[in-house]
This record gives sequence, structure tokens and C-alpha cells, in this order.
Amino acid sequence: NKTGDKMKEIITQLIGAIAFILLGISYYKKEKLQILYIQIFSYIAFTIHYYLLNGITGAICNLISMIMLIIIYVYEQKNGKNKKVLIAIMIPVLVLIALLSWQNVYSFFPILSSTIVLISFLRENSNDIRGIGVVSNLSWTIYGIILKSKITIICETIILIVSIIAFLKNDKKQN
Repeated sequence: NKTGDKMKEIITQLIGAIAFILLGISYYKKEKLQILYIQIFSYIAFTIHYYLLNGITGAICNLISMIMLIIIYVYEQKNGKNKKVLIAIMIPVLVLIALLSWQNVYSFFPILSSTIVLISFLRENSNDIRGIGVVSNLSWTIYGIILKSKITIICETIILIVSIIAFLKNDKKQN
């Protein structure tokens, strides 16, 4: 049914747009916990978006990343110490589960991106997190092109620009 397919496409792209808006907002937050909190909701929407596009590896990477962001968020609120051990445990779990969902060679991009983002939270400086996010943006852009996700292609490009602006803006404030 063409109407049903068109409606699914619109809903899928709308969910992706919500995910990207939240991600963009997160990069303008000053506090690390604020960035984490908003990105948790962004990852929920990304998981649904990629699942609807049949990008199973992308959906699973976002789901795992969201769970890990929740753990990191709670951990940071409670004590925030010895985070390296927590991340050292999370990265192999992420990679193992993502590899189990491997669809094709392009599955590499969401796995790379999710791992990079997780590693970025070892950094205390919010601007470092934004800078590392640029590499993640590039990986998701390639994955979006492969899945023909119009919203991913458009928004990852916008988020890349927004991230660079936020990075430069916050870098100036710190200097």
C-alpha cells in the first residue's frame, strides 16, 4: 500500500528529526550531566528511527548507547570516580552486542560511532566531548547515506556545523 509506505516514511523521518533536534540542543548545554540527559532521549528516538529503516545495527548501537548513557548519568550523579573502569567494561559489551547484530560491512559505521561517543565521556571537558562528536557525526552521515535516510544526511550535516560552532564558541569562552 503506497499510502501506508509514504506515511511510514514520514513518521520515520519525523522521529529522526526529533532525535537530531535533541542532539543539537545537547551540544549547547554547558554541563556534562545536561548533555548526557538530553542525549538519552535523543538516543531513544534514534533507536526507533534506525529500526524503522531496517538499520538493525544502527538501532542496536543506539539502544546500547542509550543504556550506557543512563548508567554513566546515574554514575556521574552519585560519585563520578573510577569512571575509566566503567567505560572499560562498557566498550567491549557494546562492540560484542553490535557485532552480533552485524548486517554488512556498513555496520562498521554505527559501531565505530557508538564506541567513539562512549570513549568521549571519559573526558571531563564538555568541549572535548563536542569535538569527538564530530567524528561520530561523520560516521552516522555515511551510514545515513547507505540507508537512504534523508533526515540523517541533512541533520548530521547540520549537527556537524552546530557542533563546530558550539565547540568554537565554548573554546573562546574557556580561553
